[in-house]
Amino acid sequence: MNAARPTRRDIAAAETRREILRAARELFAANGYANTSIQQIAEASGVAVQTIYSSVGSKAALVLALNDLIDEEAGVAELAVEVSRETKPAATIAKGVHLTRQLNERCGDIIRVLLSAQPSEPDAAAALADGMRRHDQGANQIAAKIAALDALRPDLTPERAAAAFSMMTSPASWQQLTHTAGWSYDDAETWLTASLTQLLLQPRRQSRVRPKSV
Repeated sequence: MNAARPTRRDIAAAETRREILRAARELFAANGYANTSIQQIAEASGVAVQTIYSSVGSKAALVLALNDLIDEEAGVAELAVEVSRETKPAATIAKGVHLTRQLNERCGDIIRVLLSAQPSEPDAAAALADGMRRHDQGANQIAAKIAALDALRPDLTPERAAAAFSMMTSPASWQQLTHTAGWSYDDAETWLTASLTQLLLQPRRQSRVRPKSV
């Protein structure tokens, strides 16, 4: 049974929600989470305050919903399909690293805001926790795929491989390499791909794969 086609009202409501989230992202990135009010977001997105509450919810709901916007703008759904269809272990790692690169390169501004706000802002901490849950889920899928291809190093379980991938490609790691240490995203992606390939795969499966360009 085919799903019902969205109505014009549904499409308009989705676009209004998207505009609200984009305005919230820009203001959070520019002013910080604590210094941004619902009123400011309403003015920036051209809607009434009540529209924000009915379309997205409270400020806490707004920052949590930013994870959906981040995934959309980074093309996560499309890249996840590419990873799932890959049949070569080294290419699976390369595409997984590339996915995390796009998340951090395209949305690093708001990720930095959340990382800096989380110690004192429970809402930001909750948004980061949800983002990390998604990140860990992706890492688990990649590790399981490599294990299914019989390519994991013999001293690694899928759980340990997933933990290593998750840690090395986390937002904090990307921020450390590109923002703190000043590496280019190309250099960071190349190093992370090579390091994870050597760390996770059996030597005979460590074929060299060039990182995918943006």
